[in-house]
Amino acid sequence: MASYFCTSDGSVLHAIAGPVDARVLLKEARWVEETRKRASLECHGDSYKTRLFWRTAHAERLLGEHQAPIDFRTIPATLTVDAFATNYLHRVGGGHGALDNKGKTHAILAVYPMIRLEHVYKVVFEKVLNEKVSTAPVAEVGHRDRK
Repeated sequence: MASYFCTSDGSVLHAIAGPVDARVLLKEARWVEETRKRASLECHGDSYKTRLFWRTAHAERLLGEHQAPIDFRTIPATLTVDAFATNYLHRVGGGHGALDNKGKTHAILAVYPMIRLEHVYKVVFEKVLNEKVSTAPVAEVGHRDRK
């Protein structure tokens, strides 16, 4: 399971990878709302500045909560989010140990701030949660087709 906090156009402001209790969900929702308000006040609607603001917010949480600095200079600008998660995510933090799901999510959103949901949900599900996205229909157990 993953939860996403998005803008009305589907840009992801924050994500939670995995199940959390109500207290944690509320804490993260408050962080998103406060960060969104600060971004609005400081960036005055400038989309470039707003993306940089969210990048910094996630990078600061990554450093503060996980002691994992991220060096944006080492990540090619043309790298897709899937390639980043596959080839670079384990390098974030400079060898300070493996990141947990929360840290991985902050790293992805620091490198790809305000990424569209359709471009990141599969990466979070497969590279962070280690689950497989399936397009197969869900089978209902004990349900018979009516004819």
